[in-house]
Amino acid sequence: MFHGVESYITSIPNAVTRLKNVKDGGEFSALLAGLRTFLKTLNSSPQCLMELEQRAYYVINEYSDKETRNNLDAARKRVIEYLEEIMTGCPADSQLLTILENYYLFLESLLERPPHRRGGIQKELLSGLKIQNEYDVQHLLYAYLKPLYPLARAEVSEDTGYGTVRTDIFLDSEHVIEVKCTRHSMPQKKLIEELEADMVHYHAEHIYFFIYDKEKMIENPQLFRNIYENKVKGKQIHIIIHQPKIL
Repeated sequence: MFHGVESYITSIPNAVTRLKNVKDGGEFSALLAGLRTFLKTLNSSPQCLMELEQRAYYVINEYSDKETRNNLDAARKRVIEYLEEIMTGCPADSQLLTILENYYLFLESLLERPPHRRGGIQKELLSGLKIQNEYDVQHLLYAYLKPLYPLARAEVSEDTGYGTVRTDIFLDSEHVIEVKCTRHSMPQKKLIEELEADMVHYHAEHIYFFIYDKEKMIENPQLFRNIYENKVKGKQIHIIIHQPKIL
């Protein structure tokens, strides 16, 4: 076992950065071990792990250190390229914000656009689908995001050191989404208290608060965003507010 390097991987970008600075085969092997472990925590498919192994394989020439190094460099570049391909499914901040802001277009297309009269799904069935609470919002939002971010996971527990918090939607170690849905019995003060507590507890640098303001209790969404997006230093807080039209 190679002891000279810490093999713990915290995110795919972290793995890419460290792979670019690999010095020898031992360090490469240690990082691959950490990368396998990290990808397994994301519930990566067997095909994904197999692809990693194929790209990481290289021939060691016992008669030529130079050729071995060239083979190692080629394998390292292949792995980096693969991770960068995976990261196309990871959040770029502006892209993710646009996707979250457009969520209501998804709901309108799914629930409000009349289905084809010859289809098996009829308007009466869709009309029975109503957002009642936070769990409904999370379920639909996760389904909306999963094709765009294949490594996304729902309800991931995180040990903060002070206790355990549950991330509603985990995109990667630096990007998490917390879902809120207002209800008649929830005063705005309670919503704000929940937001402020989550801002502190999550370790991720980018925290996206997806607020489905079912009761339309937020009178000025832009002012609300301006206040709370700058609430915590060292973290990027993003507030996305949807106030339903029909649901």
